[in-house]
Amino acid sequence: MDPFQVSTSLRSWMSAVSEIAQAVNAGEPLDVLLTRVSEQACALIGFEYCAVMLADGSDERLEVAGSSGLTAGYVTLISEAGSLMTRPPGPQLDTPAARAYRDGRTVVVSDVGGVTGYGRLRHLAPAQGYRALMAAPLGSAAERAGVVVGYSVTAREFGPAERELLELLADQAALALQTAQLRARQQAAISELSLANQELRRGRVAMEWAEKQHRRLMELVLADVGLADIVASLAEILGASVTVEDAEGGLLARAPEHGYRAPPDVVARRRPPTRTALEAQTRSYEVVRVPATPAGRAGSGAIGCASWVAPVVLAGDLAGRLWVTDPRTAPEPLQQRVIERFALVVGLELLKCRHVVDVEARLSGDLIGDLMRSEGPQHRPGVMDRAAALGIDLDTPNVLAVLVADPPEGVARWPELVRGAVEPGARALVGRYDDVQVLLLPAEPDPHPRLQRVLRQVQQSVGERAVVTLVEGPEATRPGEYAAAYRIAAGAARLRRAHRSGGFVDVRDLGLSALLLEAGTPEALRRFADRLLEPVVAHEARRGGDLLATLRKWFATGCAAPDAAAALVIHPNTVTYRLTRIEQLTGRSLRRPDARLELQLALTVRDIVQLDDL
Repeated sequence: MDPFQVSTSLRSWMSAVSEIAQAVNAGEPLDVLLTRVSEQACALIGFEYCAVMLADGSDERLEVAGSSGLTAGYVTLISEAGSLMTRPPGPQLDTPAARAYRDGRTVVVSDVGGVTGYGRLRHLAPAQGYRALMAAPLGSAAERAGVVVGYSVTAREFGPAERELLELLADQAALALQTAQLRARQQAAISELSLANQELRRGRVAMEWAEKQHRRLMELVLADVGLADIVASLAEILGASVTVEDAEGGLLARAPEHGYRAPPDVVARRRPPTRTALEAQTRSYEVVRVPATPAGRAGSGAIGCASWVAPVVLAGDLAGRLWVTDPRTAPEPLQQRVIERFALVVGLELLKCRHVVDVEARLSGDLIGDLMRSEGPQHRPGVMDRAAALGIDLDTPNVLAVLVADPPEGVARWPELVRGAVEPGARALVGRYDDVQVLLLPAEPDPHPRLQRVLRQVQQSVGERAVVTLVEGPEATRPGEYAAAYRIAAGAARLRRAHRSGGFVDVRDLGLSALLLEAGTPEALRRFADRLLEPVVAHEARRGGDLLATLRKWFATGCAAPDAAAALVIHPNTVTYRLTRIEQLTGRSLRRPDARLELQLALTVRDIVQLDDL
């Protein structure tokens, strides 16, 4: 070879090596790099076709990773399972590429027509149309990765220079492969490090969030905001509905005001998934997840909403539960720890409330006991001062009410429950006397709506464990009148409980009838109402006529038939006829004041006990 040809070949070789090196450094994809190696082999050595083949993950087959000039059909053919086995069972399935890979040396086939040791060539060579080939391994025998194979369409003897050149290109391909693998490992390491950094950042953010909530919680505790504000704060933090219950399931606080979702109801808590979760919590005292209640299977609880519940523990005993229902996202471990911290503070708040309630209940009970003396309190100035300290002004009219549960033993911490139902900060006196809870509220503004709310909340908290009755009694304008007001309200409560307990009874304006309620027994009053009204009730059952409703409206309008008719939207003559019929059935003349008083008392007794069977 003359110097000019040597110089040209060297320049071509150096250009090829430089191009491959630049492609490697540029981070081109591996298939693009190996295709470039195949193209350089064709250009430098004069192959019509060339391919770089790599061993698969199991080291059982060679697969085309980059090629130049090969048809798609041929690539598909040599990709078949039995085409390029690295260790075929015999020479009939062997190939020069597999031999070069196994032995770690270059294999040359000058004419495939005269070769007997490579049986697969009889099928492969005609498919692409080559007569000669040369295969050089990538890498050393110890670290072989594949082969580079050059094909010639004519039979051809390959000289040492061509063989050396292919081996050098194979080394470049091996270097490109190693560099690509190293780059891939570096990228993986960088990605892993980036993920680790992201996890660290997320962990740091979560820790900072948890610490912020802890500081917020401590600020609430130091500010002594109360249970309602603590619950509202947790609901805001988690974007969820939060409910605090006592150990019996009675509602103590809930948030938010709008969009509130209740936790599972009593029926749902009896089902196996929820019951199992709650039973496990009594042993672990940790936040547990309660499965969502399927639609159509719940009462008033949250349907389709998962809940998380934390125990509220006092002195090792379960004092209540803190429910988190339908949060924006499922609480992660740090958020669950925040819930547990709030449950601890709720326990402290309950303990504080219990102490305050116990002290106030004792003081209130003592004061109410003094007021209930028939002759009035022994030391009036002292009673007035004690009442003022508890928020009640005995110099102004107050309404007395009594509240009772049946059965009373079905409700734990009954006084605490009743006191909790009165609005925080409201002027009211609540205390136990005999077997009932007595409530004193200012007569202005009208306490009627407040007492109705108290009844609803107490009954909701008690649930199915007891039936609650509340009687709103008369006003008392001076200390000496409270005993009589109590006897009237307690008499109505006894009458109600003896026949049909539960609900709201209003006996504020009974007039003379209150005297009988105050002194009469429930059975005597019922017998009186039975005997007097039974003929009227029996007549209505047979023939209708709304006689009792007419009589009740006639009394309410001051015994004026035209006014009663207007209120009932009937003709005055109809009122007169019905009153006459009542006189005939009862044997009482409504012209006589004593008869009117008897009938009015009988109606009052009937209204209190709501006797549907008279």
